[in-house]
Amino acid sequence: MTELDPEGLVFRDDPSKRSFFFAGQADVGRLLGMITALTGEIAMLRARLDTHERLAAGGGFDRAKVEAFRPDATALAERMADDQAMIGRVFKPLSDELDRLLEDPVVQKVLLETDR
Repeated sequence: MTELDPEGLVFRDDPSKRSFFFAGQADVGRLLGMITALTGEIAMLRARLDTHERLAAGGGFDRAKVEAFRPDATALAERMADDQAMIGRVFKPLSDELDRLLEDPVVQKVLLETDR
């Protein structure tokens, strides 16, 4: 089960139910988990920086204004687009490898046999 926070970010209710990647290769799975967690932290930092920039453009800010800030629909859409672009860049090597694998005739055969 997930919940959507006011900034449009999705969090799992129970972190122990996160997906496991590369179950047979624990080190790779842990590394991918770390990269994914760091990407999430960067997204949060970028959202806070965006908040600071928007408040600064309006004449200044303090901690209370930063904590109370809620982005409007336009700002939220911009943040989400930026997040999607960052995720695309971070996971591009995996996406490229998946594309390469899907073009491999041997992999296609296995996928077709599995689909039955």
